[in-house]
Amino acid sequence: MTKRIFVGIILVSFITVLACTGLVMGVMYDYLGEKIDDELKDEAKIVEASLKINGVSYLEQLNQNNKIDSRITLIAPSGDVIFDSEADSGEMVSHFERKEVKEALSEGEGYAVRKSDTLAQDTRYYAIRMEDGNILRLSSSHYSQVALIADNFGIVFLIIIVLIVVGIIISARITRSIVRPINNIDLDSPDISKNYEEIIPLLHRIREQNNKIHIQMEKLKKQQNEFAVIMENMSEGLIVVDKDMEVLACNNSAVNMLDAKGYNKNENILGLNRSQAFRCVVSRSLEGENCRDILSINGFIYEVIANTVYDGECVTGTVLIIIDVTEKEKGELLRREFTSNVSHELKTPLTTIYGIADMMSGDLVKSEDIKPFANTIKEESSRLVTLIEDVLRLSQLDENNVQDEKESVDVLNIAEKVAKRLAHEADKRGVKVGVSGSHVRILGISSMVEEIIYNLCDNSIKYNKEGGTVQIKVDKIDDDCLISVEDSGIGIPKKHLNRVFERFYRVDKSRSKVTGGTGLGLSIVKHSVSYLGGELSIDSDENLGTKVNIRFKSV
Repeated sequence: MTKRIFVGIILVSFITVLACTGLVMGVMYDYLGEKIDDELKDEAKIVEASLKINGVSYLEQLNQNNKIDSRITLIAPSGDVIFDSEADSGEMVSHFERKEVKEALSEGEGYAVRKSDTLAQDTRYYAIRMEDGNILRLSSSHYSQVALIADNFGIVFLIIIVLIVVGIIISARITRSIVRPINNIDLDSPDISKNYEEIIPLLHRIREQNNKIHIQMEKLKKQQNEFAVIMENMSEGLIVVDKDMEVLACNNSAVNMLDAKGYNKNENILGLNRSQAFRCVVSRSLEGENCRDILSINGFIYEVIANTVYDGECVTGTVLIIIDVTEKEKGELLRREFTSNVSHELKTPLTTIYGIADMMSGDLVKSEDIKPFANTIKEESSRLVTLIEDVLRLSQLDENNVQDEKESVDVLNIAEKVAKRLAHEADKRGVKVGVSGSHVRILGISSMVEEIIYNLCDNSIKYNKEGGTVQIKVDKIDDDCLISVEDSGIGIPKKHLNRVFERFYRVDKSRSKVTGGTGLGLSIVKHSVSYLGGELSIDSDENLGTKVNIRFKSV
Protein backbone atom coordinates (compact mmCIF):
# COMPACT_ATOMS: atom_id res chain seq x y z
CA MET A 1 0.00 0.00 0.00
CA THR A 2 2.85 2.40 0.88
CA LYS A 3 4.50 1.79 -2.48
CA ARG A 4 1.26 2.33 -4.38
CA ILE A 5 0.55 5.61 -2.58
CA PHE A 6 4.14 6.77 -3.16
CA VAL A 7 4.09 5.87 -6.87
CA GLY A 8 0.66 7.45 -7.20
CA ILE A 9 1.81 10.76 -5.68
CA ILE A 10 4.96 10.81 -7.87
CA LEU A 11 2.91 10.05 -10.97
CA VAL A 12 0.39 12.77 -10.16
CA SER A 13 3.24 15.22 -9.45
CA PHE A 14 4.98 14.38 -12.73
CA ILE A 15 1.77 14.75 -14.73
CA THR A 16 1.02 18.01 -12.92
CA VAL A 17 4.50 19.40 -13.71
CA LEU A 18 4.17 18.47 -17.39
CA ALA A 19 0.68 19.92 -17.57
CA CYS A 20 1.78 23.12 -15.86
CA THR A 21 4.78 23.41 -18.19
CA GLY A 22 2.59 22.97 -21.24
CA LEU A 23 0.03 25.38 -19.84
CA VAL A 24 2.66 28.02 -19.07
CA MET A 25 4.16 27.65 -22.54
CA GLY A 26 0.70 27.96 -24.07
CA VAL A 27 -0.09 31.04 -22.02
CA MET A 28 3.28 32.56 -22.92
CA TYR A 29 2.66 31.81 -26.59
CA ASP A 30 -0.79 33.42 -26.49
CA TYR A 31 0.55 36.40 -24.54
CA LEU A 32 3.40 36.87 -27.06
CA GLY A 33 0.94 36.69 -29.98
CA GLU A 34 -1.31 39.31 -28.41
CA LYS A 35 1.68 41.62 -27.78
CA ILE A 36 2.82 41.26 -31.41
CA ASP A 37 -0.72 41.97 -32.64
CA ASP A 38 -0.85 45.13 -30.52
CA GLU A 39 2.57 46.25 -31.72
CA LEU A 40 1.62 45.59 -35.36
CA LYS A 41 -1.55 47.63 -34.93
CA ASP A 42 0.32 50.57 -33.33
CA GLU A 43 3.03 50.48 -36.01
CA ALA A 44 0.37 50.30 -38.73
CA LYS A 45 -1.27 53.46 -37.45
CA ILE A 46 2.04 55.29 -37.38
CA VAL A 47 2.94 54.13 -40.88
CA GLU A 48 -0.53 55.03 -42.13
CA ALA A 49 -0.20 58.57 -40.76
CA SER A 50 3.23 58.96 -42.32
CA LEU A 51 2.00 57.65 -45.68
CA LYS A 52 -0.68 60.33 -45.77
CA ILE A 53 1.99 62.97 -45.41
CA ASN A 54 4.99 61.55 -47.33
CA GLY A 55 3.53 59.00 -49.68
CA VAL A 56 5.15 55.72 -50.78
CA SER A 57 8.63 57.28 -50.60
CA TYR A 58 8.29 57.09 -46.79
CA LEU A 59 8.10 53.32 -46.97
CA GLU A 60 11.23 53.12 -49.15
CA GLN A 61 13.05 55.40 -46.74
CA LEU A 62 12.05 53.22 -43.75
CA ASN A 63 13.20 50.13 -45.58
CA GLN A 64 16.54 51.65 -46.45
CA ASN A 65 17.19 52.90 -42.91
CA ASN A 66 15.98 49.59 -41.26
CA LYS A 67 14.02 51.60 -38.70
CA ILE A 68 11.20 49.05 -38.38
CA ASP A 69 11.43 45.27 -37.71
CA SER A 70 8.07 44.42 -39.18
CA ARG A 71 7.52 43.54 -42.81
CA ILE A 72 5.46 46.24 -44.60
CA THR A 73 3.34 45.54 -47.59
CA LEU A 74 1.15 48.02 -49.49
CA ILE A 75 -1.61 46.37 -51.50
CA ALA A 76 -3.98 47.86 -54.03
CA PRO A 77 -7.74 47.19 -53.71
CA SER A 78 -7.36 44.74 -56.61
CA GLY A 79 -4.90 42.66 -54.59
CA ASP A 80 -1.78 43.71 -56.52
CA VAL A 81 1.25 44.45 -54.36
CA ILE A 82 2.36 48.07 -54.62
CA PHE A 83 5.25 47.81 -52.13
CA ASP A 84 6.88 45.12 -49.98
CA SER A 85 9.78 45.74 -47.65
CA GLU A 86 11.31 42.26 -48.10
CA ALA A 87 10.42 41.26 -51.69
CA ASP A 88 10.14 42.65 -55.19
CA SER A 89 6.54 43.79 -55.54
CA GLY A 90 6.58 43.18 -59.28
CA GLU A 91 7.18 39.48 -58.85
CA MET A 92 4.59 38.92 -56.09
CA VAL A 93 1.24 37.31 -56.79
CA SER A 94 -2.10 38.92 -56.08
CA HIS A 95 -2.98 39.13 -52.37
CA PHE A 96 -6.67 39.62 -52.96
CA GLU A 97 -7.57 36.17 -51.50
CA ARG A 98 -5.49 36.63 -48.38
CA LYS A 99 -7.64 36.48 -45.23
CA GLU A 100 -6.36 39.67 -43.65
CA VAL A 101 -6.74 41.55 -46.97
CA LYS A 102 -10.31 40.42 -47.48
CA GLU A 103 -11.23 41.39 -43.91
CA ALA A 104 -9.55 44.81 -44.31
CA LEU A 105 -11.45 45.48 -47.53
CA SER A 106 -14.75 44.53 -45.99
CA GLU A 107 -14.34 45.59 -42.34
CA GLY A 108 -11.52 48.13 -42.38
CA GLU A 109 -8.94 45.89 -40.65
CA GLY A 110 -8.01 42.19 -40.59
CA TYR A 111 -5.88 39.68 -38.70
CA ALA A 112 -4.31 36.39 -39.79
CA VAL A 113 -1.75 33.87 -38.51
CA ARG A 114 0.10 31.50 -40.83
CA LYS A 115 2.32 28.71 -39.53
CA SER A 116 5.50 27.45 -41.12
CA ASP A 117 6.37 23.91 -39.99
CA THR A 118 9.61 24.06 -41.97
CA LEU A 119 10.92 27.14 -40.20
CA ALA A 120 9.12 26.33 -36.90
CA GLN A 121 7.75 29.88 -36.97
CA ASP A 122 4.36 31.55 -36.89
CA THR A 123 3.76 34.76 -38.92
CA ARG A 124 1.12 37.18 -37.69
CA TYR A 125 -0.49 39.66 -40.14
CA TYR A 126 -2.37 42.89 -39.51
CA ALA A 127 -4.00 44.78 -42.40
CA ILE A 128 -5.75 48.15 -42.41
CA ARG A 129 -7.67 49.92 -45.23
CA MET A 130 -6.44 53.45 -45.76
CA GLU A 131 -8.53 56.40 -46.92
CA ASP A 132 -7.27 56.05 -50.50
CA GLY A 133 -8.54 52.45 -50.60
CA ASN A 134 -5.12 50.80 -50.50
CA ILE A 135 -4.40 48.13 -47.90
CA LEU A 136 -1.49 48.59 -45.51
CA ARG A 137 -0.31 45.25 -44.07
CA LEU A 138 2.34 44.68 -41.44
CA SER A 139 3.60 41.23 -40.46
CA SER A 140 5.99 39.79 -37.91
CA SER A 141 7.34 36.27 -37.33
CA HIS A 142 7.96 34.59 -33.94
CA TYR A 143 8.65 31.12 -32.55
CA SER A 144 5.94 28.50 -32.76
CA GLN A 145 4.88 26.65 -29.59
CA VAL A 146 7.16 23.72 -30.40
CA ALA A 147 10.09 26.01 -31.14
CA LEU A 148 9.38 27.99 -27.98
CA ILE A 149 9.53 24.81 -25.86
CA ALA A 150 12.60 23.55 -27.74
CA ASP A 151 14.36 26.86 -27.29
CA ASN A 152 13.74 26.73 -23.52
CA PHE A 153 14.12 22.95 -23.15
CA GLY A 154 17.23 23.11 -20.99
CA ILE A 155 15.80 25.28 -18.29
CA VAL A 156 12.41 23.57 -18.50
CA PHE A 157 14.06 20.14 -18.13
CA LEU A 158 16.12 21.38 -15.17
CA ILE A 159 13.00 22.77 -13.50
CA ILE A 160 11.15 19.45 -14.07
CA ILE A 161 14.04 17.42 -12.57
CA VAL A 162 14.19 19.70 -9.53
CA LEU A 163 10.43 19.48 -9.06
CA ILE A 164 10.52 15.67 -9.39
CA VAL A 165 13.27 15.33 -6.77
CA VAL A 166 11.45 17.66 -4.41
CA GLY A 167 8.23 15.74 -5.16
CA ILE A 168 9.89 12.42 -4.34
CA ILE A 169 11.08 13.71 -0.97
CA ILE A 170 7.75 15.28 -0.12
CA SER A 171 5.85 12.23 -1.43
CA ALA A 172 7.87 9.90 0.77
CA ARG A 173 7.08 11.96 3.85
CA ILE A 174 3.44 12.37 2.93
CA THR A 175 3.14 8.62 2.22
CA ARG A 176 4.61 7.74 5.62
CA SER A 177 2.33 10.23 7.36
CA ILE A 178 -0.70 8.82 5.49
CA VAL A 179 0.12 5.17 6.15
CA ARG A 180 1.30 5.56 9.77
CA PRO A 181 -2.21 5.88 11.31
CA ILE A 182 -3.39 2.94 9.19
CA ASN A 183 -0.45 0.76 10.27
CA ASN A 184 -1.10 1.69 13.90
CA ILE A 185 -4.75 0.63 13.80
CA ASP A 186 -5.61 -1.88 16.54
CA LEU A 187 -7.50 -4.44 14.45
CA ASP A 188 -8.92 -6.13 17.57
CA SER A 189 -10.45 -2.88 18.82
CA PRO A 190 -10.08 -0.08 16.22
CA ASP A 191 -10.38 3.49 17.55
CA ILE A 192 -12.56 5.25 15.01
CA SER A 193 -11.97 8.74 16.48
CA LYS A 194 -8.20 8.62 15.80
CA ASN A 195 -8.31 7.63 12.14
CA TYR A 196 -9.21 9.12 8.77
CA GLU A 197 -12.83 9.86 8.12
CA GLU A 198 -12.52 8.05 4.77
CA ILE A 199 -11.66 4.71 6.42
CA ILE A 200 -14.27 4.95 9.19
CA PRO A 201 -16.67 2.69 7.19
CA LEU A 202 -13.85 0.16 6.86
CA LEU A 203 -13.17 0.33 10.61
CA HIS A 204 -16.87 -0.16 11.28
CA ARG A 205 -16.76 -3.25 9.06
CA ILE A 206 -13.65 -4.49 10.87
CA ARG A 207 -15.34 -3.96 14.23
CA GLU A 208 -18.49 -5.75 13.02
CA GLN A 209 -16.36 -8.57 11.59
CA ASN A 210 -14.48 -8.84 14.88
CA ASN A 211 -17.80 -9.11 16.72
CA LYS A 212 -18.99 -11.80 14.31
CA ILE A 213 -15.70 -13.70 14.65
CA HIS A 214 -15.90 -13.38 18.44
CA ILE A 215 -19.48 -14.71 18.44
CA GLN A 216 -18.50 -17.54 16.08
CA MET A 217 -15.47 -18.40 18.22
CA GLU A 218 -17.62 -18.44 21.35
CA LYS A 219 -20.12 -20.63 19.51
CA LEU A 220 -17.34 -22.98 18.37
CA LYS A 221 -15.93 -23.13 21.92
CA LYS A 222 -19.41 -23.85 23.24
CA GLN A 223 -19.95 -26.58 20.64
CA GLN A 224 -16.51 -27.99 21.40
CA ASN A 225 -17.27 -28.00 25.12
CA GLU A 226 -20.68 -29.54 24.47
CA PHE A 227 -19.07 -32.19 22.29
CA ALA A 228 -16.50 -32.87 25.01
CA VAL A 229 -19.23 -33.08 27.66
CA ILE A 230 -21.33 -35.38 25.47
CA MET A 231 -18.33 -37.58 24.75
CA GLU A 232 -17.33 -37.82 28.38
CA ASN A 233 -20.89 -38.56 29.50
CA MET A 234 -21.60 -41.18 26.87
CA SER A 235 -22.16 -44.62 28.28
CA GLU A 236 -20.76 -45.99 25.03
CA GLY A 237 -17.07 -45.80 24.27
CA LEU A 238 -16.07 -43.49 21.39
CA ILE A 239 -12.66 -43.45 19.71
CA VAL A 240 -11.62 -41.41 16.66
CA VAL A 241 -8.47 -42.65 14.90
CA ASP A 242 -6.55 -41.25 11.92
CA LYS A 243 -5.07 -43.33 9.10
CA ASP A 244 -1.79 -43.71 11.03
CA MET A 245 -3.67 -45.32 13.94
CA GLU A 246 -3.10 -42.26 16.15
CA VAL A 247 -5.99 -41.49 18.53
CA LEU A 248 -7.57 -38.08 17.82
CA ALA A 249 -10.33 -38.34 20.42
CA CYS A 250 -11.19 -40.87 23.11
CA ASN A 251 -13.72 -40.64 25.94
CA ASN A 252 -13.38 -42.05 29.44
CA SER A 253 -16.01 -44.72 28.79
CA ALA A 254 -13.79 -46.26 26.11
CA VAL A 255 -10.74 -46.16 28.44
CA ASN A 256 -12.72 -47.79 31.26
CA MET A 257 -14.34 -50.41 29.03
CA LEU A 258 -10.99 -51.43 27.54
CA ASP A 259 -9.39 -51.38 31.01
CA ALA A 260 -6.66 -48.99 29.82
CA LYS A 261 -6.44 -46.59 32.75
CA GLY A 262 -2.74 -45.91 32.19
CA TYR A 263 -3.34 -44.85 28.60
CA ASN A 264 -2.19 -41.37 27.52
CA LYS A 265 -4.27 -39.62 24.89
CA ASN A 266 -2.94 -38.93 21.36
CA GLU A 267 -0.98 -42.18 21.38
CA ASN A 268 -1.31 -45.23 19.14
CA ILE A 269 -4.70 -46.93 19.48
CA LEU A 270 -3.06 -50.25 20.31
CA GLY A 271 -2.13 -48.67 23.63
CA LEU A 272 -5.80 -49.06 24.55
CA ASN A 273 -6.09 -52.75 23.81
CA ARG A 274 -3.80 -55.26 22.10
CA SER A 275 -6.18 -58.19 21.81
CA GLN A 276 -6.35 -59.99 18.48
CA ALA A 277 -10.04 -59.13 17.97
CA PHE A 278 -9.49 -55.41 18.66
CA ARG A 279 -6.44 -55.15 16.39
CA CYS A 280 -8.28 -56.98 13.64
CA VAL A 281 -11.27 -54.60 13.79
CA VAL A 282 -9.03 -51.51 13.61
CA SER A 283 -6.91 -52.88 10.73
CA ARG A 284 -9.90 -53.96 8.67
CA SER A 285 -11.61 -50.60 9.15
CA LEU A 286 -8.50 -48.67 8.05
CA GLU A 287 -8.44 -50.87 4.96
CA GLY A 288 -11.93 -49.59 4.07
CA GLU A 289 -14.19 -52.24 5.61
CA ASN A 290 -16.95 -51.40 8.11
CA CYS A 291 -16.82 -54.21 10.64
CA ARG A 292 -17.62 -55.27 14.20
CA ASP A 293 -16.51 -57.83 16.74
CA ILE A 294 -17.05 -58.94 20.33
CA LEU A 295 -14.57 -58.34 23.19
CA SER A 296 -14.72 -60.00 26.60
CA ILE A 297 -12.94 -57.96 29.30
CA ASN A 298 -13.12 -58.48 33.07
CA GLY A 299 -16.37 -60.42 32.85
CA PHE A 300 -18.06 -57.82 30.62
CA ILE A 301 -18.98 -58.34 26.99
CA TYR A 302 -18.46 -55.44 24.58
CA GLU A 303 -19.35 -55.03 20.91
CA VAL A 304 -16.81 -52.96 18.94
CA ILE A 305 -18.25 -51.27 15.81
CA ALA A 306 -15.76 -49.67 13.40
CA ASN A 307 -16.87 -47.29 10.65
CA THR A 308 -14.36 -46.13 8.04
CA VAL A 309 -14.02 -42.37 7.38
CA TYR A 310 -13.35 -41.27 3.80
CA ASP A 311 -12.10 -38.06 2.19
CA GLY A 312 -13.30 -38.56 -1.33
CA GLU A 313 -12.08 -42.06 -2.12
CA CYS A 314 -9.16 -42.02 0.35
CA VAL A 315 -9.41 -43.52 3.84
CA THR A 316 -8.55 -40.84 6.42
CA GLY A 317 -9.37 -42.73 9.60
CA THR A 318 -12.00 -44.65 11.48
CA VAL A 319 -14.55 -44.13 14.24
CA LEU A 320 -14.94 -46.89 16.83
CA ILE A 321 -17.98 -47.24 19.05
CA ILE A 322 -17.83 -49.65 21.98
CA ILE A 323 -21.16 -50.82 23.38
CA ASP A 324 -21.69 -52.79 26.55
CA VAL A 325 -23.77 -55.79 25.43
CA THR A 326 -23.37 -57.74 28.65
CA GLU A 327 -27.07 -57.42 29.49
CA LYS A 328 -28.00 -58.24 25.93
CA GLU A 329 -25.90 -61.39 26.02
CA LYS A 330 -27.33 -62.28 29.41
CA GLY A 331 -30.79 -61.68 28.00
CA GLU A 332 -29.95 -64.01 25.13
CA LEU A 333 -28.82 -66.56 27.69
CA LEU A 334 -32.05 -66.08 29.61
CA ARG A 335 -33.99 -66.49 26.38
CA ARG A 336 -32.28 -69.80 25.76
CA GLU A 337 -32.94 -70.81 29.37
CA PHE A 338 -36.55 -69.70 28.97
CA THR A 339 -36.92 -71.81 25.83
CA SER A 340 -35.40 -74.76 27.64
CA ASN A 341 -37.65 -74.24 30.68
CA VAL A 342 -40.78 -73.86 28.55
CA SER A 343 -39.87 -77.03 26.69
CA HIS A 344 -39.40 -78.84 30.00
CA GLU A 345 -42.60 -77.45 31.53
CA LEU A 346 -44.56 -78.39 28.41
CA LYS A 347 -42.97 -81.82 28.21
CA THR A 348 -43.87 -82.82 31.78
CA PRO A 349 -47.72 -82.62 31.48
CA LEU A 350 -47.62 -83.85 27.89
CA THR A 351 -45.62 -86.90 28.98
CA THR A 352 -48.12 -87.65 31.70
CA ILE A 353 -51.07 -87.23 29.31
CA TYR A 354 -49.34 -89.31 26.63
CA GLY A 355 -48.53 -92.12 29.13
CA ILE A 356 -52.09 -92.37 30.43
CA ALA A 357 -53.51 -92.20 26.90
CA ASP A 358 -51.13 -94.94 25.80
CA MET A 359 -52.18 -97.18 28.71
CA MET A 360 -55.87 -96.58 28.03
CA SER A 361 -55.51 -97.27 24.32
CA GLY A 362 -53.80 -100.59 25.17
CA ASP A 363 -56.58 -101.66 27.57
CA LEU A 364 -54.09 -101.63 30.41
CA VAL A 365 -56.32 -99.52 32.70
CA LYS A 366 -58.94 -101.03 34.94
CA SER A 367 -62.42 -99.58 34.76
CA GLU A 368 -62.24 -98.30 38.33
CA ASP A 369 -58.98 -96.40 37.47
CA ILE A 370 -60.40 -94.59 34.44
CA LYS A 371 -61.90 -91.75 36.45
CA PRO A 372 -58.70 -91.01 38.46
CA PHE A 373 -56.70 -91.15 35.20
CA ALA A 374 -59.23 -88.81 33.55
CA ASN A 375 -58.86 -86.34 36.44
CA THR A 376 -55.08 -86.53 36.03
CA ILE A 377 -55.42 -85.79 32.32
CA LYS A 378 -57.71 -82.84 33.14
CA GLU A 379 -55.28 -81.42 35.74
CA GLU A 380 -52.27 -81.78 33.44
CA SER A 381 -54.21 -80.25 30.52
CA SER A 382 -55.28 -77.36 32.75
CA ARG A 383 -51.67 -76.90 33.82
CA LEU A 384 -50.64 -76.98 30.16
CA VAL A 385 -53.26 -74.40 29.17
CA THR A 386 -52.27 -72.13 32.08
CA LEU A 387 -48.61 -72.37 31.09
CA ILE A 388 -49.39 -71.50 27.48
CA GLU A 389 -51.58 -68.59 28.56
CA ASP A 390 -48.81 -67.25 30.85
CA VAL A 391 -46.20 -67.58 28.09
CA LEU A 392 -48.48 -65.73 25.65
CA ARG A 393 -49.17 -63.11 28.30
CA LEU A 394 -45.45 -62.51 28.81
CA SER A 395 -44.91 -62.34 25.08
CA GLN A 396 -47.60 -59.67 24.78
CA LEU A 397 -46.01 -57.65 27.59
CA ASP A 398 -42.52 -57.98 26.07
CA GLU A 399 -43.78 -56.66 22.74
CA ASN A 400 -46.16 -54.05 24.26
CA ASN A 401 -48.90 -55.80 22.34
CA VAL A 402 -51.66 -55.50 24.94
CA GLN A 403 -55.01 -55.00 23.26
CA ASP A 404 -56.91 -53.48 26.22
CA GLU A 405 -57.07 -49.69 26.56
CA LYS A 406 -56.05 -47.96 29.78
CA GLU A 407 -58.82 -46.48 31.92
CA SER A 408 -59.40 -45.16 35.41
CA VAL A 409 -59.68 -48.10 37.82
CA ASP A 410 -60.35 -48.32 41.57
CA VAL A 411 -57.48 -50.33 43.05
CA LEU A 412 -59.19 -51.06 46.40
CA ASN A 413 -62.23 -52.59 44.66
CA ILE A 414 -59.93 -54.83 42.62
CA ALA A 415 -58.03 -55.88 45.78
CA GLU A 416 -61.29 -56.85 47.47
CA LYS A 417 -62.33 -58.81 44.38
CA VAL A 418 -59.01 -60.73 44.43
CA ALA A 419 -59.41 -61.52 48.14
CA LYS A 420 -62.83 -63.09 47.44
CA ARG A 421 -61.41 -65.17 44.55
CA LEU A 422 -58.67 -66.57 46.79
CA ALA A 423 -60.80 -67.04 49.90
CA HIS A 424 -61.36 -70.76 49.27
CA GLU A 425 -57.68 -71.47 48.61
CA ALA A 426 -56.71 -69.46 51.69
CA ASP A 427 -59.14 -71.39 53.88
CA LYS A 428 -57.72 -74.70 52.62
CA ARG A 429 -54.24 -73.64 53.76
CA GLY A 430 -55.41 -71.97 56.97
CA VAL A 431 -54.33 -68.49 55.85
CA LYS A 432 -56.29 -65.32 56.56
CA VAL A 433 -56.46 -62.67 53.78
CA GLY A 434 -57.30 -59.07 54.72
CA VAL A 435 -57.83 -55.91 52.63
CA SER A 436 -57.49 -52.32 53.97
CA GLY A 437 -56.85 -48.79 52.79
CA SER A 438 -58.68 -46.19 50.76
CA HIS A 439 -60.25 -45.96 47.34
CA VAL A 440 -57.49 -44.74 45.02
CA ARG A 441 -57.83 -44.62 41.26
CA ILE A 442 -55.04 -45.07 38.71
CA LEU A 443 -54.85 -45.04 34.92
CA GLY A 444 -54.50 -48.72 34.07
CA ILE A 445 -56.09 -51.91 32.80
CA SER A 446 -58.46 -53.51 35.28
CA SER A 447 -57.65 -57.11 34.30
CA MET A 448 -53.90 -56.44 34.47
CA VAL A 449 -54.09 -54.78 37.91
CA GLU A 450 -56.20 -57.72 39.12
CA GLU A 451 -53.66 -60.19 37.73
CA ILE A 452 -50.82 -58.36 39.52
CA ILE A 453 -52.53 -58.45 42.91
CA TYR A 454 -53.79 -62.02 42.32
CA ASN A 455 -50.33 -63.44 41.53
CA LEU A 456 -48.76 -61.73 44.55
CA CYS A 457 -51.53 -62.92 46.89
CA ASP A 458 -51.50 -66.43 45.38
CA ASN A 459 -47.75 -66.70 46.08
CA SER A 460 -48.22 -65.31 49.61
CA ILE A 461 -50.86 -67.99 50.32
CA LYS A 462 -48.85 -70.87 48.79
CA TYR A 463 -45.64 -70.01 50.65
CA ASN A 464 -47.29 -69.15 53.98
CA LYS A 465 -47.42 -70.93 57.29
CA GLU A 466 -50.38 -72.64 58.89
CA GLY A 467 -52.45 -69.86 60.54
CA GLY A 468 -50.51 -67.18 58.67
CA THR A 469 -51.83 -63.92 57.24
CA VAL A 470 -51.81 -62.03 53.94
CA GLN A 471 -52.52 -58.31 54.13
CA ILE A 472 -53.41 -56.26 51.00
CA LYS A 473 -53.19 -52.52 51.59
CA VAL A 474 -54.04 -49.65 49.23
CA ASP A 475 -53.01 -46.08 50.22
CA LYS A 476 -52.60 -42.69 48.56
CA ILE A 477 -49.26 -41.07 49.34
CA ASP A 478 -48.86 -37.59 47.84
CA ASP A 479 -49.86 -38.13 44.19
CA ASP A 480 -49.06 -41.83 44.17
CA CYS A 481 -51.04 -44.97 44.77
CA LEU A 482 -49.14 -47.46 46.96
CA ILE A 483 -50.18 -51.13 46.84
CA SER A 484 -48.56 -53.48 49.34
CA VAL A 485 -48.98 -57.23 49.73
CA GLU A 486 -47.45 -58.47 52.98
CA ASP A 487 -47.45 -62.03 54.33
CA SER A 488 -46.14 -63.86 57.38
CA GLY A 489 -44.83 -66.78 55.35
CA ILE A 490 -41.52 -68.58 55.02
CA GLY A 491 -39.79 -65.60 53.44
CA ILE A 492 -37.06 -65.51 50.80
CA PRO A 493 -33.31 -65.74 51.45
CA LYS A 494 -31.50 -62.46 50.60
CA LYS A 495 -29.37 -64.10 47.91
CA HIS A 496 -32.50 -64.98 45.93
CA LEU A 497 -34.33 -61.62 46.16
CA ASN A 498 -32.88 -60.15 42.97
CA ARG A 499 -33.90 -63.21 40.93
CA VAL A 500 -37.39 -64.08 42.11
CA PHE A 501 -38.97 -62.10 39.25
CA GLU A 502 -37.09 -64.06 36.59
CA ARG A 503 -39.06 -66.49 34.46
CA PHE A 504 -39.29 -70.04 35.84
CA TYR A 505 -36.99 -69.12 38.73
CA ARG A 506 -37.83 -71.03 41.92
CA VAL A 507 -36.18 -70.56 45.29
CA ASP A 508 -37.03 -74.14 46.36
CA LYS A 509 -37.53 -76.41 43.34
CA SER A 510 -38.69 -79.34 45.49
CA ARG A 511 -41.42 -77.23 47.09
CA SER A 512 -42.68 -76.08 43.67
CA LYS A 513 -43.94 -79.58 42.91
CA VAL A 514 -46.18 -79.37 45.97
CA THR A 515 -47.44 -75.81 45.44
CA GLY A 516 -47.85 -76.12 41.68
CA GLY A 517 -47.87 -73.10 39.39
CA THR A 518 -45.97 -72.31 36.18
CA GLY A 519 -43.12 -70.29 37.64
CA LEU A 520 -44.14 -67.27 35.55
CA GLY A 521 -46.45 -65.46 38.00
CA LEU A 522 -43.90 -63.02 39.48
CA SER A 523 -42.35 -62.41 36.06
CA ILE A 524 -45.81 -61.44 34.77
CA VAL A 525 -46.18 -59.12 37.80
CA LYS A 526 -42.86 -57.39 37.01
CA HIS A 527 -43.65 -56.88 33.32
CA SER A 528 -47.24 -55.76 34.00
CA VAL A 529 -46.12 -53.14 36.55
CA SER A 530 -43.54 -51.87 34.05
CA TYR A 531 -46.14 -51.69 31.25
CA LEU A 532 -48.46 -49.61 33.46
CA GLY A 533 -45.60 -47.25 34.39
CA GLY A 534 -45.27 -48.36 37.99
CA GLU A 535 -42.38 -49.19 40.32
CA LEU A 536 -41.87 -52.54 42.05
CA SER A 537 -39.84 -53.39 45.16
CA ILE A 538 -39.59 -56.42 47.42
CA ASP A 539 -38.36 -56.93 50.96
CA SER A 540 -38.17 -60.30 52.71
CA ASP A 541 -36.52 -62.10 55.62
CA GLU A 542 -36.23 -65.83 55.84
CA ASN A 543 -38.95 -67.31 58.12
CA LEU A 544 -40.30 -63.80 58.83
CA GLY A 545 -42.37 -63.12 55.74
CA THR A 546 -42.29 -61.06 52.53
CA LYS A 547 -43.57 -57.62 51.57
CA VAL A 548 -44.01 -56.43 47.98
CA ASN A 549 -44.66 -52.72 47.28
CA ILE A 550 -46.01 -51.34 44.02
CA ARG A 551 -46.27 -47.61 43.30
CA PHE A 552 -48.44 -46.07 40.54
CA LYS A 553 -49.37 -42.48 39.68
CA SER A 554 -52.88 -41.77 40.95
CA VAL A 555 -55.53 -39.90 38.97
